[in-house]
Amino acid sequence: MSAIIIIGAGGHGAVVADIVGDAIGFVDDSPQRIGTEVLGLPVFGTLAMLREFSHEAIVVAIGDNALRRAITDRVLAGGERLVSAIHPFTHVASSAAIGEGTVIAPGAVVMPRVVVGRGAIVNTKSSIDHDCAIGDFVHIAPGATLGGNVRVGDETLIGTGASVVAGVTIGRRCVIGAGAVVVRDLPDDVVAVGVPARITSGRRSETPPG
Repeated sequence: MSAIIIIGAGGHGAVVADIVGDAIGFVDDSPQRIGTEVLGLPVFGTLAMLREFSHEAIVVAIGDNALRRAITDRVLAGGERLVSAIHPFTHVASSAAIGEGTVIAPGAVVMPRVVVGRGAIVNTKSSIDHDCAIGDFVHIAPGATLGGNVRVGDETLIGTGASVVAGVTIGRRCVIGAGAVVVRDLPDDVVAVGVPARITSGRRSETPPG
């Protein structure tokens, strides 16, 4: 694959650019980024201008899970081709299934029979053990560890350095705080923090930059 445009020129965009050797540049809706460069690659213009620039495929490099889903759905409806970005310094088992548009960062480990949905982020040095099922547009943050047979629902964020013990199911659109240890199942739309992780009142955003 060649001539890839990255959507999003923030921090996560820089990570993706480092992975994707055939990237030719970015589009980004932040006015201050247009006309600048990231890792030597130009920020061409806004997302609405994407079709003006010759390319073969895109990677959506947006940290916010819900926004990443919305932009992915938008560009796919417009006929774009979505590709995944997997760093060479990872271990992805041959029996694992990785959905389109997923980004797997350096040092990540994805073990046998894992299923990762589309548009997910498996970030730096995170680990997903055997037989886990990771939903669409999930973010497994740097250093997070999932034991075997864990289930994670769509758009959930597992925070930096968090751990999920084997066999636990986490619902959709959850936020697991940095360093938390999840030892029991969690429903949809909750925030859980601490050791062991406990549900806190109200849903809040812990969106990573980019």
